[in-house]
Amino acid sequence: MVYFSYSNVIAIASAAALIVFFVLPADLTAWITPQLMIAVSLVTIAVSIVSGAISGLRFARNLRHRLEEISIGTRSLAYGNLQYRLPFTNDPELGDIAQAFNDMAERLESQVAALQKVTEENEKLIQQTKLAAISEERQRLARELHDAVSQQLFAISMMAATAAKIAVEKPEQCAKLVASISESASRAQSEMRALLLQLRPVTLEDQRLGEALTSLVAELERKQVINCDLEIDDVDLPKHIENQLYRIAQEGLSNVLRHAEASKARVTLSVSGDHSRLLFVIEDDGKGFREEELSKTTMGLKSIRERTELLGGTVKWVSIPDKGTRMEVRVPLFNN
Repeated sequence: MVYFSYSNVIAIASAAALIVFFVLPADLTAWITPQLMIAVSLVTIAVSIVSGAISGLRFARNLRHRLEEISIGTRSLAYGNLQYRLPFTNDPELGDIAQAFNDMAERLESQVAALQKVTEENEKLIQQTKLAAISEERQRLARELHDAVSQQLFAISMMAATAAKIAVEKPEQCAKLVASISESASRAQSEMRALLLQLRPVTLEDQRLGEALTSLVAELERKQVINCDLEIDDVDLPKHIENQLYRIAQEGLSNVLRHAEASKARVTLSVSGDHSRLLFVIEDDGKGFREEELSKTTMGLKSIRERTELLGGTVKWVSIPDKGTRMEVRVPLFNN
């Protein structure tokens, strides 16, 4: 890119003056002294240096601006704004990069749209095989009841029997057993509440997502399980996206009930101004966790991650021990 300015004009004019001096006859240039020649040469050199510096600064500023736009574009794609495009495809320096970026964004947008289309078709297949899905869900819940609640109830019965035998002779040990019984009963109750939450309908039939989430939160508060705030943008989403988000909400709140020991939770659903992406968040004020303590094979988290990926979205958990946990699900949207 060449920047033409007044400094360039002066440099060219000075150079032309030197050329004219050597070309014209001596009697026409007698008034030009050596001192004047030196001065003109110095001015020419100075003007050239200044002109080059100005051009370089302008080029650097333009290049930095273009690189910042590329950085913004990559972040926009990472956060699900697949409709972002770089505007400077005709730029001599970075136009090829901008064009390649836009081509990549178009392919990614097309692939995610195709993925969502497949998800929508899969949703229809799920409806057709509803009985099989219900049967499988019942088996899963039965396994969880056996592995979690049944074992805890058995442990409670054993501790209660032992406490009854030593209540008179060893009151201190009996008090410890009673405390353990209370803790185990509380865990079993949390497991039961989480399982009951998952017994709600697998898909939304006669409700929209906002109505179903409002009913879900009201049920939690009615049973005095946890205080839960709800904030949802008034927007119509495709049915297959609503169904997946509802199951993600069930899994996320079940995790809060099972593990967080929280007193408050908050569920929010927001959509960008151009309706190109949504953000679904569940956060609590519980005990949180450290990343190294979290198993990537945990069924609840694995289910949420798989459902999010089916929508072409991303999910992440941000947790601070003794402060709480925040789950963020981001999904790109497309106008059909």
